[in-house]
Amino acid sequence: SFTIRPFRETDVEYVIAGQLALYAEEYGFVSPVWHNYLTGGVQDFVRQFDSSRDCMYIAEREGSPCGCIAITHADDRTAQLRFFFMERECRGMGAGRQLIDRAIGFCRKAEYGKVFLWTFRTLDAARHLYAGRGFLITETHVNNEWGEPILEEKWELEL
Repeated sequence: SFTIRPFRETDVEYVIAGQLALYAEEYGFVSPVWHNYLTGGVQDFVRQFDSSRDCMYIAEREGSPCGCIAITHADDRTAQLRFFFMERECRGMGAGRQLIDRAIGFCRKAEYGKVFLWTFRTLDAARHLYAGRGFLITETHVNNEWGEPILEEKWELEL
């Protein structure tokens, strides 16, 4: 069983360290560019946090964090889904679905017209969740900056 809760300031280290470890182990993302992109993105999110426009949820299992998702405002009508990940041992148990549904619900309540995200082609489980909620791929490009070349995809959902 999982609980989903809003993030606390003390979660920032978990979100950064968890994603850095996961992406290094599973996808070989070890470049300083990736490290700075992720770390800076989370720090900017916290620094610019507006509770009426932004959210971050933490999934917990037996009192320990095991996943995350965030929504940040891109502009008045557009939200960006970011920092979505699940620890390997908690995947396939429904917490990822709960996180994404909670994030989309937040976007609707905040009256965004659209939400978008960037992901990459090999994240099959996440891509399945996005497609199942109506997100569509609207843009792609090859990224060579994070380690091995990857095909990045922009997905969008009209709300």
